[in-house]
Amino acid sequence: MSARLDDYFTARDRGALKKRGITSVADLFRFFPRRFLVPGEKTPLGGLPLGETAILQAEVISVDTRRMQKRRGTITDVIVHDGQQSMKIAFFNQRWLDSQLVPGLTVVFAGKVEEYRGQLTLNSPTWLNRDEHDEKWTPEDLNSPFPVYSRVKGIAQTRLWKAIKVLLDVADPDEFEDPLPSAMRESLDLPDLRTAFNDMHRPRSAAATEKAKQRWKWEEALALQAEFVSRKADYEQLEATPLLNVGARSQRFDESLPFYLTASQLRVGEEIEADMGRRSAMHRLLHGDVGSGKTVVALRAMLTAVDSQAQAAMLAPTEVLATQHFRSIENLLGDQMALSPLLSGDDQVRVALLTGSMPARERKQLALDLATGQIDIVVGTHALMSDTTMFDKLGLIVVDEQHRFGVEQREALRAKAGLKVPHTLVMSATPIPRTVAMTVFADLDVSTLDEMPAGTKDITTHAVSLGDHPNWLARVLQLIDAAAENGRGTFLVFPRIEPSDIEDPETGDVIGSRQGIEDLRDLLQNSEQLSSRSIALLHGRMSPAEKDRTMAAFVSGETDILVSTTVVEVGVDVPRATMMVVFEAERFGVAQLHQLRGRVGRDGSAALCFLLTQVSESDESFERLSEVAGTLDGFALAEYDLGTRGEGDVLGASQWGGSSLKHLSILRDAPIVEEARTIAEKIIAVDPELGSLPALRTFINRVLPAESAHFIEAS
Repeated sequence: MSARLDDYFTARDRGALKKRGITSVADLFRFFPRRFLVPGEKTPLGGLPLGETAILQAEVISVDTRRMQKRRGTITDVIVHDGQQSMKIAFFNQRWLDSQLVPGLTVVFAGKVEEYRGQLTLNSPTWLNRDEHDEKWTPEDLNSPFPVYSRVKGIAQTRLWKAIKVLLDVADPDEFEDPLPSAMRESLDLPDLRTAFNDMHRPRSAAATEKAKQRWKWEEALALQAEFVSRKADYEQLEATPLLNVGARSQRFDESLPFYLTASQLRVGEEIEADMGRRSAMHRLLHGDVGSGKTVVALRAMLTAVDSQAQAAMLAPTEVLATQHFRSIENLLGDQMALSPLLSGDDQVRVALLTGSMPARERKQLALDLATGQIDIVVGTHALMSDTTMFDKLGLIVVDEQHRFGVEQREALRAKAGLKVPHTLVMSATPIPRTVAMTVFADLDVSTLDEMPAGTKDITTHAVSLGDHPNWLARVLQLIDAAAENGRGTFLVFPRIEPSDIEDPETGDVIGSRQGIEDLRDLLQNSEQLSSRSIALLHGRMSPAEKDRTMAAFVSGETDILVSTTVVEVGVDVPRATMMVVFEAERFGVAQLHQLRGRVGRDGSAALCFLLTQVSESDESFERLSEVAGTLDGFALAEYDLGTRGEGDVLGASQWGGSSLKHLSILRDAPIVEEARTIAEKIIAVDPELGSLPALRTFINRVLPAESAHFIEAS
């Protein structure tokens, strides 16, 4: 019978362990120490962190045991010294310490650092450097690092450590089946699983522990890459209809473009065409900077599909974005867009918009037209994936804003294509650093638009601390007024709809309030500079019809200023807009700010962007705003963003749908990720199902749990 947690922990203990994600022996083995106390690295007694659990190493000066006066039992006062200062540590009802803690002995104590009568001491101290039977101290223990674990409520460090060490000796051999192939371990000089567990929980040396830490990175890198390589191999087995015909519609569109395609757009177009012409389904990512022309590239691919007697669908995350894509396609096609499914020439294109808010009658007719092949290209939201939406011959899916859709949603749409699956083109609204592409998008082929069209945007950006320079707001409002006077529009972006409380971080007391979006609109409307200007609101709680009317008024010039939440972040195309003002800009990410800035100057006119904040110029978050203000290069900002955000933000639950990566850093470990890819390709080539490496398959399921393995999102 194999060892279980039940054998070593009470039901209450197991409840506390579960809150730490520990429900099995395997989980406990992977509950690694958060740090190690290395012999020779003595923690100065005067620098112990008050209120935290700490481990100290010092020499015993004296030991004195006496009876307590006000209650039963004894108290043993131990005075220790670390060469610089001394500390008194009290042990209750442990009289036996008198005979074992002798002056001159080097000891390692653990406990919560507290203050008593103006002096630091340890509460509930534990003597660590003894043998497992707690009978005598063992000087040889001081030659090895001491593991320090994150706190588990109700379980003492020593009890947790002892249970782990015992389980390492008695656990079933299955617990040590290695996810890493032996040949890989040998070539990289990595320890096997049992050795690595021992080197984490009862380390022989700091060097051995460091080697074990490297092993955990390789494990996670191989698991990710094996999953992605396997998934990519599966995609290549999916049979699609080759879309080879660059016919009348594609030719007319290219000939009618009022601008030349960039060399980058032509190159990426050829990559996409080559994929679409194959019998295996395309699964490609298209990314580039704001304004690099992704929509034109996607439309050319969709026209190739239509010329090849197939339908194309563009999937967008919101109705605002779907509508904007539809309008952009309408503008690009011009009179090449058919007036209706029944009135279209041979080189015209029948395009439709499908959203959940459409009247039932219109939606029913559109569904019929799609099912009978009367629609060539449909742009829509999740409504495209409903059971009532069917296609005659779906050949290509374009998914915009990948970070808002998981693989499951794409698969739901692919299932509508019948026996053969459609080709898939995924578009990312922001540039993706190579390290992220290797990790997060490793199951896709990647096309990069790395060149901007002629007439590169002229957007001057300023980061402004209104906390340091409150008078500058009036100047910004004057510039907004001047833009309106010249027939130009201004976006004002705000981070929230409703007012919110400001709480004291220490007490939780409400100490103020933050204004809502209507408060900002009223403030602007009542200002001296903008009182005569037309100001409208746009946010996610408005109905689709309200959003459409509001945006149409702004596009036409009926509205001078649009006060909006981030619903305008991507896809919104208003050529007359030349000013972007972001309030509380510190609340937005680098990529968001770059996207928002990309909404202005889209007709080539000089534009202005102001990133307004109440934080001081000396604040760390202001540096981030200054970085955005200093460059229009989205790739440079993406790298900066990756370098400054925490790993949890880049590969956290919100991006990975529940992944449990703990050791691999895509920033620092890019060489490991890359080499793991090569190893994974060799493994999958000869063993696609990982039949000879069941432990690797188990570990993949651990890193990418079953419920989220097919719902990996990217930010």
